[in-house]
Amino acid sequence: RPLQAAPTTRFSLSLPLQLEYAGASPVQLRFLRLHSRLATQKVSYSCRPAPEQGHPQPEKEIRFLTDSREQSYAASLQGCVLDNESSITDTIFQFTTEELSLLPLRDLAVFHNGDASHQFGFTVGPVCFS
Repeated sequence: RPLQAAPTTRFSLSLPLQLEYAGASPVQLRFLRLHSRLATQKVSYSCRPAPEQGHPQPEKEIRFLTDSREQSYAASLQGCVLDNESSITDTIFQFTTEELSLLPLRDLAVFHNGDASHQFGFTVGPVCFS
């Protein structure tokens, strides 16, 4: 059974955000890691631009803190753009690693230029060990 993060789909984040996994004790994680060779986890970044904003917004950087808390993943996010099909834009991050101490993710942060013209949120998927 995958370890599911507590529901974190939000469009207004109250910081600090620490990801918690119900029922995932350190003993359970150690057992899963001993009997696995691969870990995967998905995170979806959703944004909703302001209606009057039709042009792309500046790129943003996002950092994901690993379970070891000694490493992080970094990625660039494209600006949030209003298109004709949907008012929400999604970007999916897929983490797959043989270094099992890196997952589950424990924290995330978005770095930007202070532009608050859009709303954003994250949906953190379960971590699966196999």
